[in-house]
Amino acid sequence: MVVLREYQTEGIKKIFEAWDPKRSNLKNVLFQMPTGTGKTTVFSAIVRKAHLKEKFVLIVVHRIELVEQIAERLQSFGVSVGIISAGNKAEPDKAVQVATIQTLSRRNYPPADIVIIDECHHSKADTYKKLWEIYPDARFLGVTATPVRINGEGFDDLFEILIPLGKLSYFINEGHLAKMKHLVCGIPDVSKVKQRMRDYDLQMLKNVMLDNSIMANLVESYKKFANGKKTIVFAVDIEHSKSIVERYLGAGIPSAHIDATTPKTERKAILEQFKKGEILVLSNVDIVSEGFDVPDCEAVQLARPTKSLVLYLQQVGRCMRPSPNKEFGLVLDNAGLWLEHGICYIDRDWSLKGINKAKRKVAIEKQIGFDEEERIREITRPTEAEGLELVEISEDLERLLIFESFIRFAKAQEHKMVSVVYKYSDYLLSQNANFTEFEIKYCHRRLNKEGCNYKIGFWYHRKKELEEKLKEHII
Repeated sequence: MVVLREYQTEGIKKIFEAWDPKRSNLKNVLFQMPTGTGKTTVFSAIVRKAHLKEKFVLIVVHRIELVEQIAERLQSFGVSVGIISAGNKAEPDKAVQVATIQTLSRRNYPPADIVIIDECHHSKADTYKKLWEIYPDARFLGVTATPVRINGEGFDDLFEILIPLGKLSYFINEGHLAKMKHLVCGIPDVSKVKQRMRDYDLQMLKNVMLDNSIMANLVESYKKFANGKKTIVFAVDIEHSKSIVERYLGAGIPSAHIDATTPKTERKAILEQFKKGEILVLSNVDIVSEGFDVPDCEAVQLARPTKSLVLYLQQVGRCMRPSPNKEFGLVLDNAGLWLEHGICYIDRDWSLKGINKAKRKVAIEKQIGFDEEERIREITRPTEAEGLELVEISEDLERLLIFESFIRFAKAQEHKMVSVVYKYSDYLLSQNANFTEFEIKYCHRRLNKEGCNYKIGFWYHRKKELEEKLKEHII
């Protein structure tokens, strides 16, 4: 029998309390758990409880691979299921059914007292909305790591309450998820790529990412920071993914490609080789963004810029699962996604109403790097960002997005640049933080570029002042 973790038990308790007619009496519950914390285990335990009470349960997913994984998981809870998907024989006598939304919409809907929607950030599609019409008296449970759509909209039109299980930092600190390093390995210029369906046009994006220098940098980044680690690469499309694999194979690194069109038996064999370490680099198109469980996956390489926070977090989540020999999960960011969405391991505040998408991206011509002689220069090509290679620097970069916003505000309001210094110092103080060496160099050169003539000692004096304030706990 599966033994639940304490936080999983607590999550299940909150869900049943929300459904309880004597308490909240809510019918539509949205449940958020970070990727890798066991959402399938949680709703499988709920299914078992409902099954013991002779309730009918329908679990809806958007991919056949998830059907198989969930069916196996439910069997470990002692629950036998029927499967509603192409190529599987229907078993309508089973009280618990697992269905792909595509097949379900073309067949007779089974009875259901409880409807569970896995990866429910997909649930605004019309085929999902129809479930509420078919089952007006059922209790609904949506589960996802990312309760938001690409445009920032939430799910308050479908669900009545959002129950977040806990902050990402909690799960990392408690060892339920791996510690993370996010390395900046490239910043491709996608400024000329048009958008379609609220994300980048894939054909135009592919043409950018197939640039020879960007492709070469993928392999170089891997060899420099993740050599020998089992790594999942996220590509733009099939052509791009296969081109990436060719590059890796040319460098003597065992690699393979999979996508939704890869035959099931071939895909299964490739995944098994990857799990065993016979294949080190697995390049894919969307197929392992969700519901892909390889705890000892050590790294992911982001080679597809995207406007979707959901896709980004699902991708980086592939290497967040802990394993005995994994010191940390490694993100090789060759797509500049830290600019669009922030570093992968920051805590996020989720809401039923969604999020106001932050204007995080700083124009590429304003990104500053330092060459070997400490001279300031503009980053104009993706490979020129490779000096920003340590997680500590990535953390600085996350804060320096704030610094850049203060500069833009000062310009817009025609304030003196010295105001940026004090605003940023106040910001660091509010975060219980102080200037790092990298920040001092960055801020010094950045404001001097704006016409200030501060000496480097000015910044060290600011650092000393902050140090004294931090000691006195003056916020």
